[in-house]
Amino acid sequence: MSIAPSIQARPSPIPLREQQRRATRARIVDAALAVFERRGMAAATIEEILGAAGVSRATFYAHFTGKPDVGRAILADMWERGTGLYVRFAELPDWSRRSIRGWLAEVGAAWRVHNDGMRTLLREMLAEISADSSAHEAAFVAALIGDGARWSAFTADEARRRAQLLIFQLERAMMAVHIQGWETDFEGLLDTLADIWVATLRSEGA
Repeated sequence: MSIAPSIQARPSPIPLREQQRRATRARIVDAALAVFERRGMAAATIEEILGAAGVSRATFYAHFTGKPDVGRAILADMWERGTGLYVRFAELPDWSRRSIRGWLAEVGAAWRVHNDGMRTLLREMLAEISADSSAHEAAFVAALIGDGARWSAFTADEARRRAQLLIFQLERAMMAVHIQGWETDFEGLLDTLADIWVATLRSEGA
């Protein structure tokens, strides 16, 4: 007996105009971050961002209301990338030290991108970041746990608690190195973090 293949609906293609709009917005965001890295957010001007992005003032204001709005867009991208990294952890093939150490190296590489610009934003938009952090940290925890299958040795509360503590520690360590200038052997730090993650994710009966 043959089984007819199921027909899966394909996502609708993004219209060309929308693709262009998104590309322009992304170009402005990238240009602003580069300018913030050189000048700091407070000293940077809209004109400098326009020049770096190669767009007109009218185009800029079609996407953003001003520098703070661009800063919020950069932060939104930061939170989204962070969630994506924790989703990647949930997709690891196993919880071996090798897998976890490799994933931690990915996290470190992600933090190294535009760390000067992010240092500026973290300093100049700290209040806004702090106000948003709880909701995004909850998203990080949910992403890290994923479908929860590997966390079944723990109660739901204990799984969330361990995930939250691991995230607190990892984010704080990355911030200390890449934003605050903590001078430490980074590869050694990743090794230490891998040991801690492996120990924390191992149940007492394992």
